Amino acid sequence: MQKPPTLCVSKSYIHRHLLSSSSQGLLPFLTLALYSSSTKAPAILYDSKHSTTVSHRQTSPPPVKSSDALNPPASTLPPPLTLPNRPPNLSGTQRFTFYYQTGKAYLSFYKSGVKSIYQNYKILRQLRPRIPRGKSFEQALRDGALSRAEYHLIKRTRRDAFRIPLFGLVLAICGEFTPLVVVFMGLNGAVPRTCHIPRQIDGAREKGEARRRKSFRHGTVAGDEMGKLDDVQKLPKPILTHVGRSLGLYSSLWDKVGVTPSMLLLWRIRKAVDRIEVDDFAIQRDGGVKQLSEEELKLAAEERGLDVVGKPIGEIRLVLVKWTEARKWAPIIGLLSRRPSAWSRER
Repeated sequence: MQKPPTLCVSKSYIHRHLLSSSSQGLLPFLTLALYSSSTKAPAILYDSKHSTTVSHRQTSPPPVKSSDALNPPASTLPPPLTLPNRPPNLSGTQRFTFYYQTGKAYLSFYKSGVKSIYQNYKILRQLRPRIPRGKSFEQALRDGALSRAEYHLIKRTRRDAFRIPLFGLVLAICGEFTPLVVVFMGLNGAVPRTCHIPRQIDGAREKGEARRRKSFRHGTVAGDEMGKLDDVQKLPKPILTHVGRSLGLYSSLWDKVGVTPSMLLLWRIRKAVDRIEVDDFAIQRDGGVKQLSEEELKLAAEERGLDVVGKPIGEIRLVLVKWTEARKWAPIIGLLSRRPSAWSRER
């Protein structure tokens, strides 16, 4: 029986693609290729609805289908994590077996997450010819060359790819203990999004929302001032700081030392506003808030500084619909500076 192919890179392939100017950005996958070449894991084929593990010849994945132009493929998100149930009254041998199986489950999860990035990168390469030379991804999205699903696949894959070398090193050293190292050492920024475990995601959301609640206690702008906050360069320092805290654009360590990195914060807020504005346009064009999947809905709400922890999906969707309506008269900074219950137009 023919053995399934593994993700390995030959010297000739590296010479032709890794060192060529047309394939800049493939370097982060060298770590992945070398790591995967020592395993017997089956290839992962791309599917328009979800990524599946199959054990036959690896083929080139097709581009994202236009039938789902709104939601990126599930391969851009963490795969399911299935952990063994802990039986009561564990003996010595049973305890060892339980922790061993748990470690294997985490290791399998991380491998699947890393391989998803590789598959997404292959799709990204197929999308590049559709982007006109000299145009940014955002311009290509607005011109219709990219759908929202394709745009987010590109952005997430590029972000995750550059995290692979460091994360691959941590995974190679720590193996099954990687979750403990990531959670207790706070290495969220070094972990690709496809490799975030549920506890990691929930912890980051809870921490971010607690910081946002604390920031809102210091007061927000009045309703008649919301429409005036359309120039990021002229934001008052309290609003600048609040938006930075609400969106998690700077470390809480700055607050502890009583210093606000104004120049850095101004640049990051400008980038965040541009990112939200582009996504608002893409959501409306490619299907609307009501067609967003549950996880994409949460991610969109988080990006706009909206709480999602403990809230029903229906409530999150209604708030995001309200955001879309409010954007017709209020700038993004104005909405970020007030709670959804206070999004009312003063006459």
